[in-house]
Amino acid sequence: MSGTPFEGKVALVTGGGSGIGRAASRRLAAEGAAVVVADLNGEGAAATVALVEQAGGRAVAVTADISSEADNAAMYDAAAEAFGGIDLAFLNAGMLQPYIPFDQVTTALFDKIISVNLRGSFLGMQLALARLRPGGACVVTASAAGLIGFSEAAAYATSKHGLVGLVRSAARAFAAKGLRVNAICPGMVLTPMNGLQQDDAIADELTDPDYRGGLSAQHIAEVALFLLSRRAAGVNGQAQLVDAALLSSFPPLEGL
Repeated sequence: MSGTPFEGKVALVTGGGSGIGRAASRRLAAEGAAVVVADLNGEGAAATVALVEQAGGRAVAVTADISSEADNAAMYDAAAEAFGGIDLAFLNAGMLQPYIPFDQVTTALFDKIISVNLRGSFLGMQLALARLRPGGACVVTASAAGLIGFSEAAAYATSKHGLVGLVRSAARAFAAKGLRVNAICPGMVLTPMNGLQQDDAIADELTDPDYRGGLSAQHIAEVALFLLSRRAAGVNGQAQLVDAALLSSFPPLEGL
């Protein structure tokens, strides 16, 4: 893999057992990185590692709950133990909430979503700041719902709005250590978390997404890789929307 963009780098990918995390793990490995694949679903993480190794890459799997301080530390420890350190962190893990009206959101549901999506990413970002080697980068998966309200998923949208604020607030601290942190804000992506199927193959060429927001996991992974790479050296503290124009205009008005 001589001359590949991430040659000699070590990357952590959370939520790497499926969807965007799996696509990113495979692409990072294909571009030369050694990858720590972390997921609450240990079997999913192991399956991603198997795909990476089948393609000639290097990876290890870690079963982790990102809302746990100990599990967050274990992910970064695994990078050090397996590969000698860490350069890149794609903090992609998160959870959706049931689509329900605002007045049906319980305190327990709200706390759970915040614990995973916001607190979990906060813990991962603090460790990224402490452990990434100079020149490294962190990317956090927020959502288009982090930029606009979501009537049927108020707790989820709140957690993702918080992530965008967290990334922007942390950017100066990352810069002071020669690091960068950015958020990526996907629209509707065809992944198992959304109840949709995914293709485990890495496409040679990315086809155009559906205008209404039909994106593949790989569409998001490609932007994440750009933000993690030195090609994005001037990008810090930003929230990059990747939504196939979903939020760019009003939807078609029927009957006109």
